[in-house]
Amino acid sequence: MVFTSMEDIEALRILKDGGWVKASFSTAAGRKGTATVTELTPLGRFAMQFVQPDDKDTP
Repeated sequence: MVFTSMEDIEALRILKDGGWVKASFSTAAGRKGTATVTELTPLGRFAMQFVQPDDKDTP
């Protein structure tokens, strides 16, 4: 998946640093660009079992 929103890209940097996803970034932190996620790691799959969705995401 490719992300272009600054908010999404900064969140993905945190997930990548935590080892939850494999991703590449077209620019340095804090600059407009894109992030491409290529994999949800085994650690990320495990962690997602415990993540609750935001209230704003549920109908």
